[in-house]
Amino acid sequence: MLCWWVTPAAALLKHEIHQTAMSRTDYYNYYFSGDEVEGSSERIRAKNELVYNYIEPYLPPGGPVLELGVGKGYFAALCRERGHSYRGIEASEKQCQRLADEGYHVDCSKVPPLPPVNSGFGLIYSAHLLEHMPDSRTVHQLLLECTKLLQPHGIAAMLFPDATTMKQEFWNCDYTHAYPTTERRVAQAMADAGLEVVAAYHLNGHYTKVRRLLARAGSRPIFLRVALALSRISSLSARRQDLLYRSWMYLQQDILLIAKPQQASEGPRQAGKPPGRL
Repeated sequence: MLCWWVTPAAALLKHEIHQTAMSRTDYYNYYFSGDEVEGSSERIRAKNELVYNYIEPYLPPGGPVLELGVGKGYFAALCRERGHSYRGIEASEKQCQRLADEGYHVDCSKVPPLPPVNSGFGLIYSAHLLEHMPDSRTVHQLLLECTKLLQPHGIAAMLFPDATTMKQEFWNCDYTHAYPTTERRVAQAMADAGLEVVAAYHLNGHYTKVRRLLARAGSRPIFLRVALALSRISSLSARRQDLLYRSWMYLQQDILLIAKPQQASEGPRQAGKPPGRL
């Protein structure tokens, strides 16, 4: 007789225990604590500058920035340098404290839902966040909340890995990947959230033109397999093999989608065809 409520109650209790356990551990600490490849900070900064240059023609003048998933703060630093009013949301308590110590306004919270923030953002940006969402409904909820917080002519810019080119490495590279991100899937989710894509760019690291073509060629799985095979023959340590893998992952194709509320998607402020792929 009690089964109708005991089973849901037990499931809810199990979920609450799981969430409490997660809050007491350093979930996803691997990303923040792992060794960095030599020169990676400079390359990641250069990639953030490239992304910003793609976004900038679509930014409304003086619009404040909200970043979802601040990470190590590369984009936050860039926004500060460019004079933007900046606010971030980050799930890692350690990172939130570090960023707060550096003077950034960062809310420590998992998303969705978004914590209480004022609306009227000129840019809502996220990099490598959507693929960590558990399912398409969560992605939809997050994008809906973003749409409500934008200015009428504000933009949402989402950077994510291209699961169609990564194939099995999309799952292998990161144990927290759960939602396969592709240009088509994310564009569909944006449309259902009231956003219209006005620009799409494909990136391989921070490289452009001929160097990007070379990086794209180097991102093929055959190069990784050969490199790892040679590293094992030469008795390279597991740590160095991981650094080699991370270097290869940097070459993988990312997609940047820029979208506006559907009633305001009139294209960039500046005349002329923007760089990249529409």
